[in-house]
Amino acid sequence: MAEMKRNDFSPPWMAALVSSPVILSVVYYFIAKQFNNSKMTYFEYLQFTSLILVVVVGGYQVYFWTQRHSNQSKTRIIKSFIDDYIPFWPIWVWIYSFLYYVLIGGLLITIPSIERGVYLIFGGLLLLVGQSLVFYLFPAINPPEWRNFNEDNIHKRFLKYVQAFDQENNCFPSMHCSLATYISLFMTPLMGIYSWVFIILISLSCLFTKQHNILDVIAGVALGAGVFYLVF
Repeated sequence: MAEMKRNDFSPPWMAALVSSPVILSVVYYFIAKQFNNSKMTYFEYLQFTSLILVVVVGGYQVYFWTQRHSNQSKTRIIKSFIDDYIPFWPIWVWIYSFLYYVLIGGLLITIPSIERGVYLIFGGLLLLVGQSLVFYLFPAINPPEWRNFNEDNIHKRFLKYVQAFDQENNCFPSMHCSLATYISLFMTPLMGIYSWVFIILISLSCLFTKQHNILDVIAGVALGAGVFYLVF
């Protein structure tokens, strides 16, 4: 039997995938009722949580597909002189890896209605399609030496683990930054400019882990903002 690829889903993963909307929607429902005085019913939270999960999982599959097939075009190394002054701080891998999902959880808590959520998902799909086209037609990588480091602490070991799934291409523009910007702007009416903290922290984590360069980050933020204002 052929060995399962890392981004394939095993039966335990599928079981977790099926059960997680039920569990997470209960959590989001009670938190939203307590802190946001949400008018949505539990069933609406279950619907929206399930939709978000399908979009996130499907988005990852599109992302991995472009990684596997973007070698049909010329790959470019994009780097500016500013990147030489940005330090490598692997401890930021924890923010890079997990704050993303905290942001999505915050979105599910602050969503005002299922109708508004459908608009949000539609914009997210537009963002995914546009970004995937850039990944496929204009693949870009960062300097290979950025991934050449000794795994001498837990932060670096976890970063290497992340990089085993996330190959060196699909750098420009940063999907982390585009989605963080898109979701944070959606949450701004409720949280004010405090929602922009997510954009700042996730952008910094992309730079300090050397997963992205400054141009990747700027383009990602611009793309996320552009799609948001196009949809909303």
